[in-house]
Amino acid sequence: MSIIKQKQDTPDQRPGPGDYFVVQSEYSTWYVTAATAEAVGRALDRRWLRPRWLRFVDLNGSRAWLRADRVEAVFESTELQRTRDRELGYLRRKEERADRRWDDEEF
Repeated sequence: MSIIKQKQDTPDQRPGPGDYFVVQSEYSTWYVTAATAEAVGRALDRRWLRPRWLRFVDLNGSRAWLRADRVEAVFESTELQRTRDRELGYLRRKEERADRRWDDEEF
Protein backbone atom coordinates (compact mmCIF):
# COMPACT_ATOMS: atom_id res chain seq x y z
CA MET A 1 0.00 0.00 0.00
CA SER A 2 1.38 3.38 -0.90
CA ILE A 3 2.07 6.07 1.67
CA ILE A 4 -0.51 8.36 0.05
CA LYS A 5 -3.21 5.71 0.43
CA GLN A 6 -2.26 5.17 4.09
CA LYS A 7 -2.50 8.91 4.78
CA GLN A 8 -5.93 9.06 3.16
CA ASP A 9 -7.19 6.14 5.25
CA THR A 10 -6.03 7.43 8.64
CA PRO A 11 -7.81 10.40 10.17
CA ASP A 12 -5.76 13.47 10.92
CA GLN A 13 -4.49 13.05 14.48
CA ARG A 14 -2.64 16.33 14.79
CA PRO A 15 -3.79 18.44 17.72
CA GLY A 16 -5.47 21.76 17.02
CA PRO A 17 -3.53 24.98 17.40
CA GLY A 18 -4.72 25.39 20.99
CA ASP A 19 -4.14 28.61 22.86
CA TYR A 20 -1.40 30.99 21.82
CA PHE A 21 -0.48 34.66 21.74
CA VAL A 22 -0.16 36.86 18.67
CA VAL A 23 2.55 39.47 18.05
CA GLN A 24 1.34 41.74 15.28
CA SER A 25 3.09 44.37 13.21
CA GLU A 26 1.95 46.27 10.14
CA TYR A 27 3.14 43.69 7.64
CA SER A 28 3.46 40.44 9.59
CA THR A 29 2.01 38.32 12.36
CA TRP A 30 3.73 35.80 14.63
CA TYR A 31 2.11 33.19 16.85
CA VAL A 32 4.04 32.72 20.08
CA THR A 33 3.85 31.05 23.48
CA ALA A 34 2.65 32.82 26.61
CA ALA A 35 6.23 33.05 27.90
CA THR A 36 7.42 34.70 24.68
CA ALA A 37 4.51 37.15 24.70
CA GLU A 38 5.29 38.02 28.30
CA ALA A 39 8.95 38.68 27.45
CA VAL A 40 7.93 40.88 24.49
CA GLY A 41 5.48 42.76 26.71
CA ARG A 42 8.11 43.35 29.40
CA ALA A 43 10.54 44.70 26.81
CA LEU A 44 7.89 47.04 25.40
CA ASP A 45 6.90 48.26 28.88
CA ARG A 46 10.40 49.47 29.73
CA ARG A 47 10.69 53.23 30.05
CA TRP A 48 14.49 53.29 30.22
CA LEU A 49 16.85 51.20 28.14
CA ARG A 50 14.05 49.97 25.93
CA PRO A 51 15.54 47.64 23.30
CA ARG A 52 15.49 48.82 19.71
CA TRP A 53 15.02 45.29 18.40
CA LEU A 54 12.98 42.42 19.84
CA ARG A 55 14.22 38.90 19.18
CA PHE A 56 11.95 35.91 19.71
CA VAL A 57 11.04 32.46 18.37
CA ASP A 58 7.50 31.77 17.16
CA LEU A 59 5.52 28.54 17.51
CA ASN A 60 6.88 27.20 14.23
CA GLY A 61 10.46 27.62 15.42
CA SER A 62 11.18 30.63 13.23
CA ARG A 63 13.48 33.23 14.71
CA ALA A 64 12.18 36.76 14.34
CA TRP A 65 13.80 40.16 14.82
CA LEU A 66 11.31 42.98 15.03
CA ARG A 67 11.83 46.66 15.69
CA ALA A 68 10.22 47.45 19.04
CA ASP A 69 8.55 50.56 17.64
CA ARG A 70 6.89 48.45 14.89
CA VAL A 71 4.87 46.23 17.25
CA GLU A 72 1.20 47.12 16.87
CA ALA A 73 -0.36 44.54 19.19
CA VAL A 74 0.31 41.59 21.46
CA PHE A 75 -2.81 39.63 22.38
CA GLU A 76 -4.06 36.25 23.51
CA SER A 77 -5.96 33.95 21.16
CA THR A 78 -7.70 30.98 22.78
CA GLU A 79 -9.75 28.30 21.05
CA LEU A 80 -12.88 29.61 22.78
CA GLN A 81 -12.23 33.19 21.59
CA ARG A 82 -11.69 32.05 18.00
CA THR A 83 -14.85 29.90 18.09
CA ARG A 84 -16.90 32.83 19.38
CA ASP A 85 -15.39 35.14 16.75
CA ARG A 86 -16.41 32.71 13.99
CA GLU A 87 -19.93 32.40 15.43
CA LEU A 88 -20.28 36.16 15.69
CA GLY A 89 -19.05 36.60 12.11
CA TYR A 90 -21.54 34.00 10.88
CA LEU A 91 -24.45 35.64 12.72
CA ARG A 92 -23.43 39.11 11.54
CA ARG A 93 -23.29 37.98 7.89
CA LYS A 94 -26.64 36.22 8.29
CA GLU A 95 -28.17 39.42 9.68
CA GLU A 96 -26.71 41.52 6.86
CA ARG A 97 -28.13 39.13 4.26
CA ALA A 98 -31.56 39.28 5.90
CA ASP A 99 -31.51 43.10 5.84
CA ARG A 100 -30.69 43.34 2.13
CA ARG A 101 -33.38 44.40 -0.28
CA TRP A 102 -34.48 41.86 -2.86
CA ASP A 103 -33.21 44.04 -5.72
CA ASP A 104 -29.81 44.68 -4.15
CA GLU A 105 -27.16 43.37 -6.55
CA GLU A 106 -24.30 43.61 -4.09
CA PHE A 107 -22.65 40.26 -3.36
